Amino acid sequence: MGDDPHGVDLRHPQWTGLDRRGIGRRGRVGECRLMGSGQLPIARPLDPGLPVADELRRVMRDELRLVVDSCTTYASWQIRQRGVAIRRARRSLKRVRAVLELVKSGMDSEIHESLRVQARDIGRELGPLRDRDVSRDLLARLEKDAGGRRRKEAVRLANVLLMASQPDLAIRDHRADEEVVAEAGQDSVTLLDTVETVNLDDVDRDCVLDGFERMWDRGRKRFHSKDQDRDTEWFHDTRKRAIRLQLALNPLIEIRRPELTDSIRSFRRTANALGDEHDLAVLWDLVETNARHLGDPKVVKRIRNEIDRRRADLRWKGMRRGFKALKQKPAKARARLEKWWAKAAD
Repeated sequence: MGDDPHGVDLRHPQWTGLDRRGIGRRGRVGECRLMGSGQLPIARPLDPGLPVADELRRVMRDELRLVVDSCTTYASWQIRQRGVAIRRARRSLKRVRAVLELVKSGMDSEIHESLRVQARDIGRELGPLRDRDVSRDLLARLEKDAGGRRRKEAVRLANVLLMASQPDLAIRDHRADEEVVAEAGQDSVTLLDTVETVNLDDVDRDCVLDGFERMWDRGRKRFHSKDQDRDTEWFHDTRKRAIRLQLALNPLIEIRRPELTDSIRSFRRTANALGDEHDLAVLWDLVETNARHLGDPKVVKRIRNEIDRRRADLRWKGMRRGFKALKQKPAKARARLEKWWAKAAD
């Protein structure tokens, strides 16, 4: 039914958590747009011709409503699909943080930091639920991409043994998970109430352009860096910069849809490659922890080699994509967006 595995039809105007204003031709429910099959709902982008502060407040409000909806309906989702609810909530929280970064110079610094930390901490509450189950998908993909018969067999064996060591989703006690998600939902309601009333009077187009230029500059410096000391945390932080640019452009997409869609896609592909690399680092730790259950040391070595090979390939792809996406200098990228915005507003 619809897009939700727990049975709620997102195309029905009574979908909980959003304003009931009917459904538009693009599949909008209330203030949110429905993405394609398998994708996540997203707040409707700002209208370039309307007041910037009002529009970005609405975007943050509607993203937080998606978080609240995901958390409050979590227990009703099919058990094997609950990860989708967690993914939806965490992605909406990241979009809120990206908007906060855009409006930073137009807000009181202490209030801005408080909102940013609240959104971050709610995401962190939900993080372990996402990380715990990520190995299932990772091992399946690693087995598919593994080079050579012996490495495929080694990864397949690891898949069987590691999954056998974890409680099956259908019989796992989910009450602790539900308590964590319910608490995150309550924290999201508190954050939503704050966003509704926070002073955004100084947020205007120039403020948003300043935030965009600042984010572009930070991302460009990282992807064009010649720093040789690149450990797992370095790549993880680099990925966050790509994600933040991608999500910051989402609410601005109506300013110049074709070009900004291309930029969003480039940052998404960059973040996906580095995200898979980070997940493989998590899988590496899981293999290390369970090495004694995998038997033959040669099998463990083949798994490690396959993970290392795949991580190196993903790092190269991610950095190359980010370098190309951020080829333009920050001032020029800002001037281009400013020109498009002025034209769209007219």
